[in-house]
Amino acid sequence: MKFQSLKGMDDIVSPEIEKWQVLEERTRRFFEAHGFREIRTPILELSGLFVRSIGEASDIIHKEMYSFEDRGGRQISLRPEMTASVVRSALEHQLVRPDSEPMQVYYLGPMFRAERPQAGRKRQFHQIGVEMLNTTSGASDAELILAAKNYLEWLGVKEFLIKLNHLGSESDREQFAKNLKEYFENASANLCEDCKYRLTRNVLRIFDCKNEACQSVIEKAPEPKLSKEANDDFSVIRSILETEKVCFQYSPRLVRGLDYYTGLVFEVTAKGLGAQDAVLAGGRYDGLISDLGGPRLGANGFSIGVERLLLVLEHAGIHLEKIALADTIYVAVLDETSKYRLFARKINQALVDCGKRVRMSMQKSSLGSHLKRANKIGAAFTIIVGEDELSAGEVTIKKMDTGDQKRLKPEELLQYFLTTK
Repeated sequence: MKFQSLKGMDDIVSPEIEKWQVLEERTRRFFEAHGFREIRTPILELSGLFVRSIGEASDIIHKEMYSFEDRGGRQISLRPEMTASVVRSALEHQLVRPDSEPMQVYYLGPMFRAERPQAGRKRQFHQIGVEMLNTTSGASDAELILAAKNYLEWLGVKEFLIKLNHLGSESDREQFAKNLKEYFENASANLCEDCKYRLTRNVLRIFDCKNEACQSVIEKAPEPKLSKEANDDFSVIRSILETEKVCFQYSPRLVRGLDYYTGLVFEVTAKGLGAQDAVLAGGRYDGLISDLGGPRLGANGFSIGVERLLLVLEHAGIHLEKIALADTIYVAVLDETSKYRLFARKINQALVDCGKRVRMSMQKSSLGSHLKRANKIGAAFTIIVGEDELSAGEVTIKKMDTGDQKRLKPEELLQYFLTTK
């Protein structure tokens, strides 16, 4: 029997994996420098965690979640998103309290949803995300948007659009939902079956529908009416962004597909993704911590689809695999006898100390053949070990873009790479 990966759950192999490695390394460097700390949670959680946080009427719970009963008779699920897991972890380990400093974390990892695979959307997909627990609205929300903007720009993405909306306070949201329910009930004959279901469970989810007939109904739906407190909060956010010269678009039809969002919601769209062009989305979720058994504390965050971000970077002409190759060294050992192998191990250890990617070949072939291989993989440097080098206990290092060569002892490689670009 020939086995293949499951539909929508892809292998990531070279040269694609080099893009992921560079993106992950840069992501960690950016968020660590901005005061965030990494968090890792289990891929499996009790299903009730997601039903409670995301909402039973959501498409994720209703149609997309991978859930099953384990040997102990518990209903468990592959995580479809990470925010609920982060909050569960923070409460379980008592990492957040009313008197504590805000908890700022980031994560990278796989999520699972049984939706139709398409460009940038897989059944096993990956997210980069940020969560800030025990924060208040306004200034904190603006800082979150700035972090998202600066992260994308730092990666090299220049053309993107930030869309904002504000769902108001809990009472504002309740009144908004009531107005929407009345409106969509009157127009229910023009709604798809999914939206008719959403109308009975959570009317705000109708805004997520991409059905053309539903979109024409959505366009005429009432907009949220904010209380003075919520309107002042939204004004603070916009004022800070305007002061920081951040371009954004007010989008009153923007809602998030998860029940826990209140107040600010936002998304970032970019070129290279087709019609489904959102690459990043997030907002405020002040009720989630208390809903999961914790104190009444504010929180906000965002997540980024890694597969979608890689497509955006490619569209922008940013080829991360070339960045990875710029740090790659090809080692050409011109013989495979034991004395060469022993010396090759010494070179390998020296390059580990340099933090370099190494491709080593001990094929007995001409130097020209080795250099062709080095050029093919895009190596920045080639280290050559022939008979003369072995006798002297040295290597010849060749800078591939200029052709410059130099003889060095293995222990001198670290200093060479520290001073050579």
